[in-house]
Amino acid sequence: MPNLNVTYQEMDDASIRLRNGKVDIEAQLVALKKTVDALVAGGYVTDQSSVQFQGSYDRFNTGVTNTLAGLDGMAEYLKKAAEVFRTADAQLASSLRGQG
Repeated sequence: MPNLNVTYQEMDDASIRLRNGKVDIEAQLVALKKTVDALVAGGYVTDQSSVQFQGSYDRFNTGVTNTLAGLDGMAEYLKKAAEVFRTADAQLASSLRGQG
C-alpha cells in the first residue's frame, strides 16, 4: 500500500468546489435573512417572542457566517498542498536527472 497518493487536479478541484460552495451558502443565508427580517417586520410582530426570534436568528446567522470562513482556510490549504506536492515531485525528479 502506498504511503502517498496525490492527484493534484482533484485537490485543486476540491479547493474550487469548497470556495464555490461557500459563495452559494452565503447567498442563501442572505436570502434567508431577508425572509426573517421581513417576517418580523410584518407577519410576525409581537412584544416579545418575535424580538427574541429575530435575535436568535441573528446569532445563528452570525455563527454560520463565521463557520463558513473556515471553508476558505480549507480551500486554501488544498490549493497550497497540491502546489507543494507538485514542486516537491518536480524537484525530486530534477535531482535524479543525469544520475542514471
